[in-house]
Amino acid sequence: MKRKILIFSAALLAVVLALLLAFLLLYGPNFGIYLRKPSPQAYGERALAFMENGYYSSAEEWREAKATAQDALRAAQSYEDTWPILREALSAAGGKHSRLVTPAEEEEAREASISLPLVSTDSMESGIVTLVIPEFTQGAEQAQEYTQIVLSWLREHQDAAGVILDLRANRGGDLAPMICALSPLLPDGPLLGTRYASGQMNTMTLANGAFSGGSGMTVESFKMPETIPIAILTDEWTGSSGEAVLLAFRGLENVRSFGSPTAGYASTNTIFRLYDGTQIVLTIGADVALRTGEVFCEEPIPPDVLTDSPEREAAAWIRSR
Repeated sequence: MKRKILIFSAALLAVVLALLLAFLLLYGPNFGIYLRKPSPQAYGERALAFMENGYYSSAEEWREAKATAQDALRAAQSYEDTWPILREALSAAGGKHSRLVTPAEEEEAREASISLPLVSTDSMESGIVTLVIPEFTQGAEQAQEYTQIVLSWLREHQDAAGVILDLRANRGGDLAPMICALSPLLPDGPLLGTRYASGQMNTMTLANGAFSGGSGMTVESFKMPETIPIAILTDEWTGSSGEAVLLAFRGLENVRSFGSPTAGYASTNTIFRLYDGTQIVLTIGADVALRTGEVFCEEPIPPDVLTDSPEREAAAWIRSR
């Protein structure tokens, strides 16, 4: 009897292991688990499968682009051969904000020096504080340094007459450090939305210094006066998370934007990794300004005041408040 039980247990374990092996072979790549090195064709097909989650993946253009890519992949001899094919398909699935990032390109971005916020008070002692908020593509330790520069200045200048928030040349990156740095200027509650192709909405919130968007982050919580005038400067290089910061302020009564229309990358991306570490950075949703109900994706966001002299007009508006 005991021997029969052992035989049955061994058989059951073999079945379980076989099922687990089959599951990992079929679905493991979705979680970055590979039991064998994929061929260039399998590598490319996995990338195309990820692209099915793209914001434009229900369009006929994507179906045609996918079929064209599948035909082209048959001749690929290496992973590198697939990259131009996949870039073309990615444009159809996710639009202009989507991109393919090779391991070498990722390493280059990781080694790039961090740009930190610049904070200053008006030289004419008008009490206007200027915050230059650059893009952010670094890690958690750098994120803390980034946010603390702005938070420290805001805490010391809570009696400021106004704030000029300079988002020019901010091309994006991780949204969380930017929002957390500026959290004293924003009301708690729903800040920004993402609308997916299905019509479903995801809402990013700020509560007691904790922001749910981007990589997620929590900082010390304090608030500047709700009536402080905030002038936001934008240009054609304000993109991605830079545009998301603009939309987080959009619709507030004490906020006005100056400059030129933004780059038109106001959308949400997610990252899928392929076998060799190459990233599929795919647009999956459009940004929504919750207070106004406006939806943006590839459309530039117009400023409230279109001007070639945004600093001068922003300061004049603040002084007039």
